[in-house]
Amino acid sequence: MKNNNKLIRVVMTMALSCNFMLTVSMPARSSETHDNYAFMSAQDLYDALSQQSQVALGYLLGIVDAKKGPQAEGGCFTVPWQSDADEVLVTAYLEYWPQVADFSIKAPDALIQMMQERFPCQSQ
Repeated sequence: MKNNNKLIRVVMTMALSCNFMLTVSMPARSSETHDNYAFMSAQDLYDALSQQSQVALGYLLGIVDAKKGPQAEGGCFTVPWQSDADEVLVTAYLEYWPQVADFSIKAPDALIQMMQERFPCQSQ
Protein backbone atom coordinates (compact mmCIF):
# COMPACT_ATOMS: atom_id res chain seq x y z
CA MET A 1 0.00 0.00 0.00
CA LYS A 2 2.88 2.38 0.76
CA ASN A 3 4.22 1.98 -2.78
CA ASN A 4 0.81 2.91 -4.23
CA ASN A 5 0.74 6.11 -2.16
CA LYS A 6 4.18 7.09 -3.42
CA LEU A 7 3.14 6.40 -7.01
CA ILE A 8 -0.05 8.43 -6.63
CA ARG A 9 1.91 11.27 -5.00
CA VAL A 10 4.47 11.31 -7.85
CA VAL A 11 1.75 11.24 -10.54
CA MET A 12 -0.21 14.03 -8.82
CA THR A 13 2.95 16.14 -8.45
CA MET A 14 3.75 15.70 -12.13
CA ALA A 15 0.18 16.56 -13.16
CA LEU A 16 0.12 19.68 -11.00
CA SER A 17 3.55 20.75 -12.30
CA CYS A 18 2.41 20.36 -15.92
CA ASN A 19 -0.77 22.28 -15.19
CA PHE A 20 1.24 25.08 -13.56
CA MET A 21 3.66 25.26 -16.50
CA LEU A 22 0.79 25.51 -18.99
CA THR A 23 -0.95 28.20 -16.94
CA VAL A 24 2.22 30.30 -16.64
CA SER A 25 2.98 30.12 -20.37
CA MET A 26 -0.57 31.09 -21.50
CA PRO A 27 -0.48 34.79 -20.47
CA ALA A 28 2.77 35.26 -22.37
CA ARG A 29 1.10 34.12 -25.56
CA SER A 30 -1.97 36.31 -25.10
CA SER A 31 0.18 39.36 -24.35
CA GLU A 32 1.88 38.99 -27.74
CA THR A 33 -1.44 39.76 -29.44
CA HIS A 34 -2.09 42.65 -27.06
CA ASP A 35 1.31 44.18 -27.81
CA ASN A 36 0.52 44.21 -31.52
CA TYR A 37 -2.30 46.69 -30.90
CA ALA A 38 -0.82 48.52 -27.92
CA PHE A 39 1.69 50.29 -30.16
CA MET A 40 -0.40 50.65 -33.29
CA SER A 41 0.71 53.44 -35.57
CA ALA A 42 -1.77 56.00 -36.81
CA GLN A 43 -1.38 54.64 -40.34
CA ASP A 44 -2.05 51.07 -39.16
CA LEU A 45 -5.22 52.27 -37.45
CA TYR A 46 -6.29 54.04 -40.63
CA ASP A 47 -5.67 50.89 -42.69
CA ALA A 48 -7.56 48.67 -40.24
CA LEU A 49 -10.53 51.04 -39.98
CA SER A 50 -10.62 51.29 -43.78
CA GLN A 51 -11.10 47.53 -43.82
CA GLN A 52 -13.83 47.75 -41.16
CA SER A 53 -11.83 45.90 -38.51
CA GLN A 54 -13.87 45.39 -35.36
CA VAL A 55 -10.63 45.16 -33.34
CA ALA A 56 -9.55 48.56 -34.64
CA LEU A 57 -13.01 49.97 -33.88
CA GLY A 58 -12.74 48.71 -30.30
CA TYR A 59 -9.24 50.18 -30.06
CA LEU A 60 -10.47 53.57 -31.31
CA LEU A 61 -13.45 53.60 -28.93
CA GLY A 62 -11.28 52.56 -25.99
CA ILE A 63 -8.72 55.30 -26.57
CA VAL A 64 -11.36 57.96 -27.14
CA ASP A 65 -13.33 56.93 -24.05
CA ALA A 66 -10.21 56.81 -21.86
CA LYS A 67 -8.89 60.18 -23.01
CA LYS A 68 -12.09 62.26 -23.31
CA GLY A 69 -12.27 65.55 -21.48
CA PRO A 70 -9.45 67.96 -20.60
CA GLN A 71 -5.93 66.80 -21.49
CA ALA A 72 -2.82 67.29 -19.37
CA GLU A 73 -1.07 68.98 -22.31
CA GLY A 74 -4.00 71.34 -22.79
CA GLY A 75 -6.89 70.92 -25.16
CA CYS A 76 -10.12 69.11 -24.57
CA PHE A 77 -12.53 66.95 -26.54
CA THR A 78 -15.92 65.36 -26.10
CA VAL A 79 -17.51 62.29 -27.61
CA PRO A 80 -20.60 62.89 -29.76
CA TRP A 81 -23.72 61.90 -27.85
CA GLN A 82 -25.68 60.10 -30.55
CA SER A 83 -26.68 56.56 -31.45
CA ASP A 84 -24.22 56.25 -34.34
CA ALA A 85 -21.26 57.83 -32.52
CA ASP A 86 -18.96 54.94 -33.43
CA GLU A 87 -19.63 55.49 -37.14
CA VAL A 88 -19.16 59.24 -36.74
CA LEU A 89 -15.80 58.73 -35.02
CA VAL A 90 -14.55 56.26 -37.63
CA THR A 91 -15.59 58.57 -40.48
CA ALA A 92 -13.95 61.52 -38.74
CA TYR A 93 -10.67 59.61 -38.38
CA LEU A 94 -10.76 58.32 -41.96
CA GLU A 95 -11.25 61.89 -43.20
CA TYR A 96 -8.67 63.36 -40.80
CA TRP A 97 -5.73 61.02 -41.32
CA PRO A 98 -5.01 61.64 -45.03
CA GLN A 99 -4.73 65.36 -44.28
CA VAL A 100 -2.11 64.76 -41.56
CA ALA A 101 -0.30 61.59 -42.70
CA ASP A 102 2.52 61.89 -40.15
CA PHE A 103 3.88 58.35 -40.26
CA SER A 104 5.89 58.74 -37.06
CA ILE A 105 2.82 59.29 -34.87
CA LYS A 106 1.18 56.56 -32.79
CA ALA A 107 -2.53 55.91 -33.04
CA PRO A 108 -3.51 57.26 -29.57
CA ASP A 109 -1.79 60.59 -30.30
CA ALA A 110 -3.44 60.88 -33.71
CA LEU A 111 -6.84 60.08 -32.20
CA ILE A 112 -6.44 62.75 -29.53
CA GLN A 113 -5.39 65.34 -32.12
CA MET A 114 -8.31 64.42 -34.37
CA MET A 115 -10.80 64.54 -31.51
CA GLN A 116 -9.54 67.93 -30.30
CA GLU A 117 -9.90 69.31 -33.82
CA ARG A 118 -13.24 67.75 -34.73
CA PHE A 119 -14.99 67.50 -31.33
CA PRO A 120 -13.54 70.19 -29.03
CA CYS A 121 -15.10 70.85 -25.63
CA GLN A 122 -17.57 73.70 -25.62
CA SER A 123 -16.54 76.82 -23.66
CA GLN A 124 -18.56 77.20 -20.53
